[in-house]
Amino acid sequence: MAVLLLGAGAITLGAVTGARSEEGVMIDRIVAQVNDDIITLYELNRKAAPYIRRVKAMARPLDEERRMIYELREKVLNQMVDEKLTEQEIQRYNIRVSEEAIDKTIEEMKKRTLMTDQQLRASLEKEGLSMEEYRERMKNQVLRVRLVNREVKSKIVITDEDIRAYYEKHREDYTGSGSVHLRQILLAFPPMASEADKQALRKKMDQIRQRAMAGTPFETLARENPASPGAADGGELGTFQINDLAPQILKALEGLQAGEVTEVLETGQGLQLFYVEARDTGEGKSLEEVSAEIEDILYGEIVNQKFLTWLNELRQRSHIKIIR
Repeated sequence: MAVLLLGAGAITLGAVTGARSEEGVMIDRIVAQVNDDIITLYELNRKAAPYIRRVKAMARPLDEERRMIYELREKVLNQMVDEKLTEQEIQRYNIRVSEEAIDKTIEEMKKRTLMTDQQLRASLEKEGLSMEEYRERMKNQVLRVRLVNREVKSKIVITDEDIRAYYEKHREDYTGSGSVHLRQILLAFPPMASEADKQALRKKMDQIRQRAMAGTPFETLARENPASPGAADGGELGTFQINDLAPQILKALEGLQAGEVTEVLETGQGLQLFYVEARDTGEGKSLEEVSAEIEDILYGEIVNQKFLTWLNELRQRSHIKIIR
């Protein structure tokens, strides 16, 4: 039996016979033991499936594809081990989360990414997830955040000097971020869309953008595409604070003024085109106004570092057995 050392923690590699059907085909087996819990081959395959589909879609040479899938499965399995360890700690400290807190987390995510409930469900369907499975995933995320707060974040102290130094270094980020009033057109990729289907949709969206730039009212273009959310309202999205927008959208809006459109964005939802209805540059924010925000940023940077250290220490004092 071979032993693989990971830090100071020993991970044993061995063979375990899984359940087989009458025809002798492997149905399921244990691939890892994490203290008193196990991870099965079925769980690993399900978790890795979306990523493996992306690898296969790259159409790489067979040897390279196999190597990438092997490395991907190893990475996913290690991630699942970490998740088991954190789940065990959550149970040990009896950390709980309410359904209301899960609802709030999902609503905040939808607002940040400019997704409607319909768009979220369509995106989940493409990933093969039900809303119940997604809620369970969000629940686990909230629980882990609370565990991190208990084990890591509560032990971090951010001083006024730290906050002031960050503000001075990033002063340009706090001078007139403002708000923007947006409209959008979304062309969603159909389920199981081929590359040819996607290319046809890209061509259609490019033509829509060209018409918008040539002066066709954006509201008219939005209404011509009834499958796009909010089409009946001319693609109306509303007004958003610049700093609340997702990074991909924020980058696309850089330098745009009222009456201009973004480049076509390809996201998990499909193809998106945004129109700037109005823009307010706003006024700069003082140190006092952004002090709490900066404190959160500094916490996040330090928490990530300390969490990895804490997780490594947790691995070292745990019994982890990976079964090939």
